[in-house]
Amino acid sequence: MNTGPAPAQMVGGTPAFAGRLIVLERLGLDTHDMLDRHPEPGELRTLAMLVRGQADRVDDADDELRRLAAYAISRLERTRNGDHRDARSSGLLRTLASDIETLAARYALSVEHLGRDLHTYREAAERSTGTEQPSRVQAAQVRSSTTTAPNTPLTTAAPGTHTPSPPGTATKAAPAR
Repeated sequence: MNTGPAPAQMVGGTPAFAGRLIVLERLGLDTHDMLDRHPEPGELRTLAMLVRGQADRVDDADDELRRLAAYAISRLERTRNGDHRDARSSGLLRTLASDIETLAARYALSVEHLGRDLHTYREAAERSTGTEQPSRVQAAQVRSSTTTAPNTPLTTAAPGTHTPSPPGTATKAAPAR
């Protein structure tokens, strides 16, 4: 029976929990290397420290949640195997469920804050280099190519056909000169 949490992914020979993995996924940077990228004091170094600190908080919440879930699973496995001491009215399983729910909410809030910090860091990095990351440029191009100008119909009629105007928007013919 496995009594510990699921093992974390390994990145660069060290365990990587959720915060570090989120930063790797969204920025392509390891939190362990962020401060080395910005050795000089300034906005980017400050934001890198903020991102790294928030990623560590996400990692801590992830680790706590994994450990508590593993503990709950071990208690439930005992019950499944016939040891019903934990199923008594003392509410141990109910308390564990409440604790897991609280930790899950804390984890979700930490991830949300990390997302905001990553967005702020990315914007500052783009301002400092004067470039946007290719994926953001491509996303903006896709958004702009799929939008229509105001008052442009979503569909166009085939040449030579007439499409009626919506009620109340009929146009008058231009006066002949």
